[in-house]
Amino acid sequence: MGVVEGFKSASLFAKISFVLLVVAALFTSIAFTCTGWAKNDAGFHYGLWRLCGENVYNPGCVQLDGWGVDWYAATQALVSFGFFGIWVALILVSLAMFSGTFKGNKEVAIAAAIVCILTGVLYLIGVIVFGVKFDEYFISRNSVTLVNYSLSYCFGLSIVALVFEIVAGVLMILDGKGGGGGTKPSA
Repeated sequence: MGVVEGFKSASLFAKISFVLLVVAALFTSIAFTCTGWAKNDAGFHYGLWRLCGENVYNPGCVQLDGWGVDWYAATQALVSFGFFGIWVALILVSLAMFSGTFKGNKEVAIAAAIVCILTGVLYLIGVIVFGVKFDEYFISRNSVTLVNYSLSYCFGLSIVALVFEIVAGVLMILDGKGGGGGTKPSA
């Protein structure tokens, strides 16, 4: 069975979950690696793993992995679970849709749903921690200075990715329960 036939014969919920997870994987890959989680007017960009400057006087990057700030380490860990969870769920959904051995396997669909929801919630907690603590340590404390801090595009991409991941998990639960519509695999 080819990819097109596998996609056509999959249930509606599996198709939607697959598309959501592909988009979530793209967004989380960008957010995980870029320095666009937050920024300031002085030309610094904060990512999960690096702090980079764009101005003439400080154009380099500083590594943030191993940084001794607990909330940043918690964000890195929780978002890492979400990142890997999206990719694992995408592999499981792909197996359930395209692999002859696992085609229509409800256990694989439920496993994908569990991975999506569990790691999506961890991802959500990581994003909340980053948003709250970045506001507390940078935005609120520096509101009277000349440097303005704000959250940036990777923070937004992470929110979209985790919402897509959790929605895909719910849809895979429905698919695993047999309510996904579409054609059933032949015996």
